[in-house]
Amino acid sequence: MVENPCAMSNIFRKKLDFDPVMLIDDRPLPPSLSRYLAYPAVGGGQFLYHSSYYRRPQLVRATNVVTVYDFTYERFRRGVPRWAHSMQKKTAVRAANGIICISESTKRDLLGFYPETPESKIHVIHLGASELYKPLEPADRQLLPPVLLDTPFVLFVGARDSYKNFCLALESLAALPNYWLVSVGGGELKPGEAELSQKLLQGRHIHLPAVDNKRLNLFYNCAHALLYPSSYEGFGIPIIEAMAAGCPVIAANVSAIPEACGDAGVLVDDIRQDAFADQILKLENAAFRSDRIGKGYAQAKRFSWETCYLETRSFYEKIWQEKEWKP
Repeated sequence: MVENPCAMSNIFRKKLDFDPVMLIDDRPLPPSLSRYLAYPAVGGGQFLYHSSYYRRPQLVRATNVVTVYDFTYERFRRGVPRWAHSMQKKTAVRAANGIICISESTKRDLLGFYPETPESKIHVIHLGASELYKPLEPADRQLLPPVLLDTPFVLFVGARDSYKNFCLALESLAALPNYWLVSVGGGELKPGEAELSQKLLQGRHIHLPAVDNKRLNLFYNCAHALLYPSSYEGFGIPIIEAMAAGCPVIAANVSAIPEACGDAGVLVDDIRQDAFADQILKLENAAFRSDRIGKGYAQAKRFSWETCYLETRSFYEKIWQEKEWKP
């Protein structure tokens, strides 16, 4: 594969030391098209193939591993995008010798959508959070935007697709005039989102289209809570990031979110603005807040990229040994 020009901005890619000539230009097509095609036969012998986007290898000699992250397309998309993605995912799952799911919830979804899949092929390997997410010294908090230094704020992190319920986050904060909302990531606000923000929060909302890990860690450290009202997740990395930084998490009690939160999250059964607003106020209780933070630190330690790597490598070895090699 040709490496994406943005790859070197990834903190993990920077740690990889290999000769760039090992990268293979597999097709004279842009990635947006080639990712839908089977990976071409390269060289000979036996090899392990693990696609990041439901691609299959052409050679039967490959030990084929696929990671399934979620079923957002199947649940929330319509038309050609849903059909193309779902067909490719289903084909990749059927062809795989081993399947990695990033949560028990995703595994349940996989068996629900493709009940013919042998459960013995599936292994759950949780994702992790960067070690850059951690508690800061009190002095470091002075790096916040001045308007937030003496203002309690709630944090919203990530994309703003419909199922992420960003508008519900705006509505929740509208009922709490003493709080600001800081939203991070997902690119620029859409016109409708900006208009609703101004209508409901009247200047109590700061949006940052993108931030680096260091700055996001600062916001986690200083926020009253991470508000995570998403109605569906394959895992929920921001939950782990927040807890590692000592930020309480208020989230919807659905899909993989309880799995990520454990007993540390403040989980809401009814996805309504008043339910989330109530929990934001509940975290004003010092004892309750301290309990959530302490449990959050313990929960975050259960997930790391190092653990993810070791479990993935172990799964490779297991699948490799079980492969029935044919001449």
